[in-house]
Amino acid sequence: MARRKSKSQAVKSSAPQVVQAKFDLAQTTSENRKHWASADGLSARAAISPAVRRVVRIRSRYEAENNSWYAGILRTAVNHIIGNGPRLQMLTGNPDADKRVEKAFRQWAQRIDLADMLRTITEAYWRDGETFVMRSERPRNYPLTLDLRILESDQISNPWVASTYNDPFIDDGIRFDRDTNEIDVYVYDHHPGSNVPVSTLTGNWYSSREVLHLFRADRPGQTRGVPRATPALQTLPIMRRQELATLYSAETAANFAMFLKSNSPAIDPSSSPADFAEIEIARNMLTTLPAGWEIGQIEPKQPGPLYEMFQRQALQSFSRCTNMPYTLAAGTGKDANFSSFKGDMKNVWEPEVRCEQSRIEFSIIEPVFRWFLESAIYAPGLLDGLPPFEHIDHRWHWPPLPELDAVDSATAAEIRITTGQSTMTDEHARRGNDWETEAARAAADFGIPVEVYKQALFAKLFETGGATGGGFAATASAAPAALPQGEYTELGQRAFSNNQKRIKQALDQYAIGDSSLVMTQQTLASIGLSDDRIAALIEDVETEAGPTDET
Repeated sequence: MARRKSKSQAVKSSAPQVVQAKFDLAQTTSENRKHWASADGLSARAAISPAVRRVVRIRSRYEAENNSWYAGILRTAVNHIIGNGPRLQMLTGNPDADKRVEKAFRQWAQRIDLADMLRTITEAYWRDGETFVMRSERPRNYPLTLDLRILESDQISNPWVASTYNDPFIDDGIRFDRDTNEIDVYVYDHHPGSNVPVSTLTGNWYSSREVLHLFRADRPGQTRGVPRATPALQTLPIMRRQELATLYSAETAANFAMFLKSNSPAIDPSSSPADFAEIEIARNMLTTLPAGWEIGQIEPKQPGPLYEMFQRQALQSFSRCTNMPYTLAAGTGKDANFSSFKGDMKNVWEPEVRCEQSRIEFSIIEPVFRWFLESAIYAPGLLDGLPPFEHIDHRWHWPPLPELDAVDSATAAEIRITTGQSTMTDEHARRGNDWETEAARAAADFGIPVEVYKQALFAKLFETGGATGGGFAATASAAPAALPQGEYTELGQRAFSNNQKRIKQALDQYAIGDSSLVMTQQTLASIGLSDDRIAALIEDVETEAGPTDET
């Protein structure tokens, strides 16, 4: 007979078992205690307090001014991200108004040197962690008097008012709402580090619409930026120390041309300074030494074999936090093959550049364009035919990265177009150009209408199969009617004019009877005219001059 379980036993057996699991990383041991001693749970604002940011910022500037590796990385990044600046393309649907605004914006940007300003803004943003741009005026550029004033992050700080230091919605000179959207910015009249003979701690609050802020938020709730190289900035002093130590070691070995030492135990050491006296050595000298003495020389052993290896590894560690490939950061490809370098540029550096351009476009370029339109109100006729500012469609074309293989790039672009993965507009945008503008220029170079140029290019890409050998050949029958041949396709201005002269000469000879109908037809056909066009031309001649004997 089975025994009946008690109520307590039934409850105990049905209770879930607690699984004892843990992360090794969460354990504090005698081996890792010192390493994790500085780990904390501070918020983003508390972790990068004004005092912390100031120390990191001034050290980053110091290294950028004294370390060639850091200076080169910053300059390369700026040149790739900004280049000669973005180009505006208006897309309102009004060609005349679009061209007028594009030309005005280009002229204004050249007048204030906008591209160089953007390079300065970007370098300060990478080196200091953030930068600010304030709307200004340049009256001599009337009627477009808009100008830009670049401010270092030191110039944006709390006013000397006690209430600002206890306000949870003010972070070092920036007032924001509960969603960390910037509302006002306090700008000092002068840089706190200036040596001007006035107070450098006076300033005013300005609306965030008048002061732009460029930084990268790595954590939620972060309102101020830190230098891009902060995680690896301590690597640079180590590289410089090793470089100087190697130099000092080599100089020490080189300074001791020779030394004398005794190998005789009969000579006792002495503390006399004369034992360390310097002896001048004559050039090309032959001498003898006393018994028990021999001459020697310090063997230089610097730089050692580990010097270059250490420098390379340290630079790789430093450049990694910038997402810049080592080959690009080092400025040489001697340690990498071309295929690996192309992969690093495409998969690592190009996405970084695109993200940075997007951030700069959102934080700086778009608001500046808004300022430009507001300033353009006072330029008579400039904004005629445009919709309200909020409805002005436009885009920015950034300069492309350096082309590593022109043939591969062109082939890839052709394949993308002929397989429907891209368009001529997108491919030209990749190169920082506008398709309509480039097509008009190419048509003008050939002396043909732009529509004819586009049709000829379409035939080249699709009807002949493009780079894939097949392409859209199967759909050629669905394409527009056959294009006119001869003097109207793929000819320069001179060939076009020559063909026109030949056509006129053949028709004139037919009109006066110097050429037969068959001869005229053969001549026009040899130029490349179709049968329908030949018949139409001959009919016009016969209508005006009357039929010849052979008709």
